[in-house]
Amino acid sequence: MHKPILNQTPRNSFQVLRDVTFGLLIRELKTRFGGYRLGYAWALLDPLLIIGAFSLIFGMRDSSGFGGVPAPLFITAGYLPFLFFRNVVSKLQSAVGANMGLFSYRQVTPFATFVARFVLEVMVGMVVGCILVLGLLWFDMDAIPTDPLQVILGYLLLMVFSFSLGIVFCVLCNLVPEASKFLNLLMMPLMLISCVIHPLAAIPPQFQHWFLWNPLVHALELIRTGWIAGYISPNVSWVYLSIVTLLLLTFAMSCYRLSHRRLIAS
Repeated sequence: MHKPILNQTPRNSFQVLRDVTFGLLIRELKTRFGGYRLGYAWALLDPLLIIGAFSLIFGMRDSSGFGGVPAPLFITAGYLPFLFFRNVVSKLQSAVGANMGLFSYRQVTPFATFVARFVLEVMVGMVVGCILVLGLLWFDMDAIPTDPLQVILGYLLLMVFSFSLGIVFCVLCNLVPEASKFLNLLMMPLMLISCVIHPLAAIPPQFQHWFLWNPLVHALELIRTGWIAGYISPNVSWVYLSIVTLLLLTFAMSCYRLSHRRLIAS
């Protein structure tokens, strides 16, 4: 009788991370959407209800309040990136605590849980974004980005920024558990000061420089500039957004490097 031949080829670090991330991704899909009656539809209902409510409230005024852009299109172009940012930061913040029982396996690391949740949010964001764009096109709105490359670049920087901030928050909440309550409360005022439901030009010029310290303002306005034809936001900067994102990524990786053993031990 022939014995089965096992594959003895050793895997490198990237292959281990890939396989572990795939397993964690399947687990996240089941635990996040499997327990709800509507399942994956909940990922679409959240932005659909928020965008619909804001469009109904603010759509009553003249479109000039949105730079001449219809309210649903303007709010979609701003809320979708902010929703992605909020979800990534929130899910990465709780990634270690939700997968604590898996760290007894040597291959499973906190970084793998970060990557799995980030990939899931990217997938969900892409599907929801495509559905909402098709919905806007159904209502005869020009929802196709005028400069797709700029929109993609803006989203890429926002992805890296969100991923980095989520890791920093996770490390911070591990060191100070009470910080998680404060960080959850931070999201609502952050939406109000990130130009999600109003353009940067609507803010009085003497106060705009305070808003421009917020990297999310630059990300959302740059995405809108590439998405909406004729929309202009001259005060935002690619350089500022790129520098802040790079510095935050470096800081996040340093925090993880110094705290990854503590994250597992906690």
